[in-house]
Amino acid sequence: MSRCGLILILAVATPLPSVRAANVNDFIDFSFRAPNNSLLLPGRLYIPPEASVSPRPLILFLHGAGESGSNNLSQINVNIDNLLAEAKQRGAFLYAPQTNSGWSPTTITTHIATMLDRALVEQNLNMNRLYATGLSMGGGGVWNMLSRYPERFAAAVPICGVAPASDFLPANLLDEPIWAFHARDDTVVPVDRSRVVVANILRAAQEPVPQFPFRDPTSFFHFDSQLLDLHYTEPPTGGHVIWFSVYAYEPMYDWMFGHSSVPEPPAFLLAVMAVCGLVFRRARLAR
Repeated sequence: MSRCGLILILAVATPLPSVRAANVNDFIDFSFRAPNNSLLLPGRLYIPPEASVSPRPLILFLHGAGESGSNNLSQINVNIDNLLAEAKQRGAFLYAPQTNSGWSPTTITTHIATMLDRALVEQNLNMNRLYATGLSMGGGGVWNMLSRYPERFAAAVPICGVAPASDFLPANLLDEPIWAFHARDDTVVPVDRSRVVVANILRAAQEPVPQFPFRDPTSFFHFDSQLLDLHYTEPPTGGHVIWFSVYAYEPMYDWMFGHSSVPEPPAFLLAVMAVCGLVFRRARLAR
C-alpha cells in the first residue's frame, strides 16, 4: 500500500463525490422476518449482474447511529454511495441491514449471521469471500461480528468505530485480516476507541503496541503489524466523516478483495480438475 496515496486521499476533509448515488431500486428487500411475518431485521441487498454467471463476493455494511430505524431505507443513504459504486464495479453483492438497537446485542448479530447464511443458499455467492465494513456505530458492529464469528469474514474494514460490546475477545481476531481507519480530529467518536481495540489485538498476539501520536495535529500515522494481517490508518484530519474518503480509496478495495477465507486454486488447476471430472464421468457412462 502506498503511504503517499493514503496521505493524499485521507487528508481530504470534505466528502468526495460519489460515482452514482444509491437508489432503493438498486436493492431488493432482504429482511429477516419471524414465522408470523413480523420484522426482526430490516435489510437491503444489491445483486450484481455478474452473479448470473459466477459466484460473487459479498460486502456486509453496517450503518452508523444516524441511520438507525426500521424504515429499511436510511441505511442506504449517501454514506453508502462510494461503497455501492465499488460493489458494482467489482461485481460484488452488498448487504445492508438496519438496526434500531445498535450492533451490540447478540440477537442482532445472530440475525445478521442468519441472513448471510440465507444469502449463501439463495444467491450465487462465493462463501470464501465475505467482507465486512461499517462506520461509527457500524464500525463497532464490525468488531462485534469479527469477535463473535471468527474466520467467517475474509477481510474487514471498520471505520471510526465505537467501542465493541463487553463480550469482545481480541484473541478471536488474530487470524482476521483487518484494516481500520480513524481520524485523529474525530470529535464524535474519539480516536482512542480504535487505538484501544488495535492495541488489545496486538497484546493478544504478544506483539508490541505502536507509539500512537499524542495530540499531533499534522502527522499522518499508519501501522502494519509484523505478525498479523492488521493495519491501522490515522490521518490527522478528516473528522468523523472520514468514511467518504475511505470508501473512495481504490487501494483499500484491492487489499480487501485480495483476501479469501480459503485460498482459491489457481485457474489452471481449476481447469485441470474440470477436465478430469469430465473424463471420469464419461468413463463411468462407457461402462
